[in-house]
Amino acid sequence: MRRRFPVFAVLLAGAAGVAGLAPPAAAAAGSSSTVTLVTGDRVTVRTAPDGRDTFEVQPAAAKGMARALVHLRLGGRDYEVPGTALPYLGRGLDLSLFDVKALLAGAKAPVDTATFGAALAKQFKEDSARGRFGGQGLFADGVRFALSGAPKRQAVRPMSVMRTVSVDATDIAGKPADTGMAFLYNTDDGDALAFDETFNYFSGGTAKFSVPDGHYSALGVFWTSDADGNATELRFSAQPEFAVQADGGVRVDAKRASSKLTWVTPRPALLDDTGFLFRRAAKTGPALLVDFDAGPGVPISVSPTSAPVRTGALQTYPYSRLVSPPGPGTPYEYVLQKASIGVIPQQRYVITAKDIAAVDATYFSEYPTLGLRQRSGMFTFEDVNGRPAHPIQLPRKQTEYVSASPDLGWFGGFSKYIRPGPFPGWAGGQREPFHTYQGGSSVTEDWNRFPLHPAGEVALLPLSDGRSYTLPGATRAGDLLRFSITPFSDNQPGHTGSGLVGEPRDTISGSYRLTQDGTTLAEGGPQGDYALAFEQEVTPGPSTLGLTIDAGRTGPMYRQSTATHTEWTWKSQHVEGVTLPPTLYCARGEDGPDRACAVEPLLTLGYAVGGLRPDGSTVSGPQGLDLTVGHLQQSTGSPVTAATVQYSTDGTTWQDATVTARGDGVFHAGFTATPEAFGGQDVSLRVTAADAAGATIAETITAAYHVYPS
Repeated sequence: MRRRFPVFAVLLAGAAGVAGLAPPAAAAAGSSSTVTLVTGDRVTVRTAPDGRDTFEVQPAAAKGMARALVHLRLGGRDYEVPGTALPYLGRGLDLSLFDVKALLAGAKAPVDTATFGAALAKQFKEDSARGRFGGQGLFADGVRFALSGAPKRQAVRPMSVMRTVSVDATDIAGKPADTGMAFLYNTDDGDALAFDETFNYFSGGTAKFSVPDGHYSALGVFWTSDADGNATELRFSAQPEFAVQADGGVRVDAKRASSKLTWVTPRPALLDDTGFLFRRAAKTGPALLVDFDAGPGVPISVSPTSAPVRTGALQTYPYSRLVSPPGPGTPYEYVLQKASIGVIPQQRYVITAKDIAAVDATYFSEYPTLGLRQRSGMFTFEDVNGRPAHPIQLPRKQTEYVSASPDLGWFGGFSKYIRPGPFPGWAGGQREPFHTYQGGSSVTEDWNRFPLHPAGEVALLPLSDGRSYTLPGATRAGDLLRFSITPFSDNQPGHTGSGLVGEPRDTISGSYRLTQDGTTLAEGGPQGDYALAFEQEVTPGPSTLGLTIDAGRTGPMYRQSTATHTEWTWKSQHVEGVTLPPTLYCARGEDGPDRACAVEPLLTLGYAVGGLRPDGSTVSGPQGLDLTVGHLQQSTGSPVTAATVQYSTDGTTWQDATVTARGDGVFHAGFTATPEAFGGQDVSLRVTAADAAGATIAETITAAYHVYPS
């Protein structure tokens, strides 16, 4: 979950994962591990059910190019390279230092990771001022740093004469380029060149490559920076297609990047975070992807083309977040992406209502905090994706105008606050799965709306889509039950909370118990960072199963919904010959997602407290609660028949609320809460519900929300 900082992502990607937020870690969903890079940055790797990896990066530096991270994926191996290390790859730093899988396997960095990052950043600034990298300071006398035993990838060498190709360029200032990077990619076979043969540095206006005959694409990436190394301008200059049959050259002058990225939006907006993605795919083998997130307000210019490529594929798009000018009224922002196929278009985009969805978003927090919000958009042609998170003041209401397209899936989440410590992380927030928006639509999204309670994942894409995978909360395959329930989730379908993740100031607890016809089969604590996840064999005949989950979370950042106790019962029997639709899965199989199971008919609850303010409170007097009772997605559920609601303002004395059925599992509960204390009181809730097949749910939420005197 990258916070807002310049990100330079260069990927040689085949079938890659989504870099950014991943689903909650559960036993059935895969695994997660964290490693520390030589520069002190921490990388968390999560493995999806189809074997793809996702990455969450916590940079060690606060600013400058050390905050930028280069993500490389090549031959199934992943590399995370800080921007300050880029000029030294092959000039003192071996790429193996940033091999995530080698670090996961136990390889050790050859230096002190607590100090090397700062020393490298200092060397980067000194060499930037000189305009020459390598051979001095840390790298004097040919000093080289590498991981021992890291695997090396060799190019697939065709039986061909090697040609010398010069990629020539002038820089942004119009001088022969001595900074920036050149990329040369074989569009016949993405495996034709090894990684270190695919990119080079400009020197005296030239970057040289030795390659076999074939079709190629060349790209020059140029940037300027301030004294702290923060990017101040970015240019992409491309020659997307040309043939190599003899020694020769191709030009990618920075001045050819003449089309400046410009968004024309219906409402005035200021450019905040922005970047550009260039993806070139070969007829066979992995694709080349260059993704440069330039940071707040950095102008980007691109070289437009008119003739579509004929060998392989070319996809590009800009992505930007623009914010409303300072002033009164509800703040708003635009989160925009526009993809182009085959050519690189002029970069002036006029946005109309049909291009975007208007999202009425509320971020709930009982305390004023600085949180994080990540929204990442991924097109269907992409192999890998991930956008940095940006700070957000909470609690907050705002309007978000988001690019809408059937082939553009969005995912992300929000953190209620930034967890303190040497490696600040996400805490107390919610995550969302892939979903799309319809142009011209208006939707409401509530993040962390109280009361929080246990919930399973919900797929927001059509179940036949299959572009991402969602793990239902409870499934049965034969006589094997699997569960993945996340405590402290909110009431927005698809959202799952941060579960049982805590920090040293918190007291976190969680437990489960599974019964069959009243006999306890399994009990224990959390099996993953987020969800209470486990699996258990049961006897095959028809029976009544029961699941109880308890979760508690207290700490300086939590006052509402601090504890939950939830009990489910339902009828179940042996399952055979059932397959879930493509967007759902039961477990991670050897060859991808295993879908041979059925979803169990556990009841679900959704709460909507009337008049709830973004700080999780409402005023005393008559209270209204809309309760929605349903079943886990894709389960065979019976009609909901009844629900009861009780409330307490002292946590011990419970009173009945008046409950009115409104049809289709929706109930309205009314009661009166009139606290006398100046600071008000918490309202705890106790709910029960049942369906026609005998399934039940009983849930108690401690300090569900707060009531202040009028």
